[in-house]
Amino acid sequence: MKTTIFFIVTLLFSSSLLLRAQEKKDSLYYKIEEFSDKRKFTKFVHRFIFRREADSVSVESWEKIPAQEMLDGKTIRNIIVETVDPFGYSKNEERIDAKWYDRVADRIHIDSKPSTIKNYLLFRKGEPYNAQKIYESERILRSMPFINRVNISIEENEDAKSVDILIKVLDSWSLKPSMSYSNGETGFGLTEQNLLGLGHEIDLGYTYNSRDKQNHLYGRYTAYNLYRTFINANISGEKDFFDNERISLSATRDFFSPLTRWAGGFQFEYFKRRVLLPNFTEVFPEVQIKVYRQDLWGGYQFPVFISDGKISRNIAILGRIQNYQYKDRPEEDQLGFFRTSNSFLASAMYNERKFSVQKNIFQYDLPEDIPYGKSFGFTAGALNRDNKAILYAGISASLGSFINWGYFNVKTEFGRFFNGETQRDAFRLEGTYFTPLQNWKFAQVRHFFSPTWAIGTPRYHYSYHDRINLSSPFEFPAYSGDYIGTEKLVLRYQLQMFINKTWKNFHFSPYAAAAFGWLSQNGNSLFNSGTHSKFGIGVLINNPYLVFNRIQVSLMYYPKVPMGNDSVFEFNGYRNDNFPMQSFATDVPHFVNFGN
Repeated sequence: MKTTIFFIVTLLFSSSLLLRAQEKKDSLYYKIEEFSDKRKFTKFVHRFIFRREADSVSVESWEKIPAQEMLDGKTIRNIIVETVDPFGYSKNEERIDAKWYDRVADRIHIDSKPSTIKNYLLFRKGEPYNAQKIYESERILRSMPFINRVNISIEENEDAKSVDILIKVLDSWSLKPSMSYSNGETGFGLTEQNLLGLGHEIDLGYTYNSRDKQNHLYGRYTAYNLYRTFINANISGEKDFFDNERISLSATRDFFSPLTRWAGGFQFEYFKRRVLLPNFTEVFPEVQIKVYRQDLWGGYQFPVFISDGKISRNIAILGRIQNYQYKDRPEEDQLGFFRTSNSFLASAMYNERKFSVQKNIFQYDLPEDIPYGKSFGFTAGALNRDNKAILYAGISASLGSFINWGYFNVKTEFGRFFNGETQRDAFRLEGTYFTPLQNWKFAQVRHFFSPTWAIGTPRYHYSYHDRINLSSPFEFPAYSGDYIGTEKLVLRYQLQMFINKTWKNFHFSPYAAAAFGWLSQNGNSLFNSGTHSKFGIGVLINNPYLVFNRIQVSLMYYPKVPMGNDSVFEFNGYRNDNFPMQSFATDVPHFVNFGN
C-alpha cells in the first residue's frame, strides 16, 4: 500500500514538473531567455531582470503547521537553513556552470547569511518543539524587508523522538532606488536593505526644490537584531539649506512577540529648525529653535491566562523618562511655548495579541500577518516645566477582530493634566475597517474606511510637542506641521482591486484613495473651519518571474494646501497601506498628542 501511494505521489509530482516546464517553454519568458543566450551582454542583462523560476516556486507558502500536541515531547535535532537569492538560485546548489555575470550578480547582491536567519529564530537546537515559537519565528522573518518569502517546515525523524526544522528563505532584491515628486520638490533615494547579508539597512536620500533652489540631504543606518538580542540600533541625520538639521541615535528592543518578556530603548536627538510660533494673533512669526532630546524607557511583561500552551495574553509594567532642552530660546516666545521640560511616566497594560495569516489585503498573493485582539492600559506621571510639576493621568483601550463582514481595529486614548485649578484634556480615537474580498466581473475588491478624531483643551500653544495637526503620514503629509489647531477629524477611504486576469504574468492591482479633514482653530467650530481633501490613484504591479517583482506607482492630488493655498501633485508619495493598523503590542508610555 505504501509503495502504491509513493508511486502515485511521484507520478503526480513528475507530471506537475513536466507541465510547468512545458508552460515555461511556450511562454514569452522562455523566448526572451533563448534570445538572450545568443550574446554575452544580453545574457548579463537577462540575469539581472528575470528569475529562473517564479518566486512562489522558489519558496512555497507553508500554510499548515503541525499541531504542537502531535509533536509534544519531541526534540529539535537539526535546524537547516537554505537561502535562495532573488534570481532563484539556492545557496546550497553547486554552481559549476557559473558564468562571469553570475559572479557579478553575486557580488552586487550578497545573500542572507544562514546565521542572520538563525538570529531571528525563537527556538534552538536541542529544545523541545513548540508550534507557537515556529509560527512566531516565521512571522518575524516575514516582516523583515530583506525577505521575500519564508517557509518553515518540520520533518519527523525515524526515531520518532526528534524532528528537523527546515527553513527556506527567498531573498528580496535588497538594493532599491526610489523617486518622488511633490510641488516642485524632486526626491531621489537609494536603500540597501541587506548590507553584507547581515540584514542591516542603509538609506540615503536627496531632495531638490526647484522653486526655492534648495537641497535636502538625508541618511540613516539601522542595524537590526544586534547579537541575537532583537535590539535595533539606528543612527540618522538630515540637513537642508533652510538651516534645518537633525541628528538621532537610538537603540530599541520592542515587544516584538507575545513571547517577549522584556523591552526597552533610548534615543538621543538634536534638531534645529525654523518653525512658526503660535500666539494670540492670526499671524505666527517664524523663529528658529534648537532642541536636545533624551528619551529612556523600559518594561517587563509576563503571561496570564495561558490557553493550550500558547501565550497571547500579557500584563506589562513600564516606565519612561523624557527630557526636552531648548537652547537659544526665541525672544518672541513670550507665552513660553518653547520651554525646557522633563517628564516621567509609568504605565500598566493588559494586552491580548494574535495574528491571522491573510492574502490580498495590501499585497498581491503574499502572506500577510494581520493582528487582532484587545488591550487596556493606564498611565500616570508628571511633567516638570519651570520647576513646577504637573500631574498627568491617562487611559487607553484598543480592540480588533475578524467578523462576518470584514475586519476592524479601533483605539481610543484619553489624557488629563492636573495643573491646580486648570485642567488640560486630550482625547484621540482612530481605527480602520476593511471588507472581505468581493467578486466583481473582472476583479476582487476590498473597501477600506478609516477615521481619526482628536480633540484637546484650546491651549494649543502650550507646548511644541503638544499639537494637533493634519501632517501625519496617514492624513495629509504634504501639509506643514505648523498648521495646528485644537480639534481635528479625518475620514479616509480606499478601493483596492486585484484584477483576475494577468498579462504576460504581470498582475495589476489598482487602487483609488480619498481623504477629507477638518481642523478647528481659534475657537471656531470644527466644520466651520473649511474642508481639506486629497484624491489619489495608484497601482501595484507584480510579476513573479522578475527580480524587481513588485512595483508601486501612485499619484496624489491636494486641491488646496494651507499656508500658501497652492494645489499640490505628489508622485510616488503614497502607499496603499497608509492606514493606522493597531498592533496590539504593549505601548511605550506617552502623553496623548505628544510625540511618542
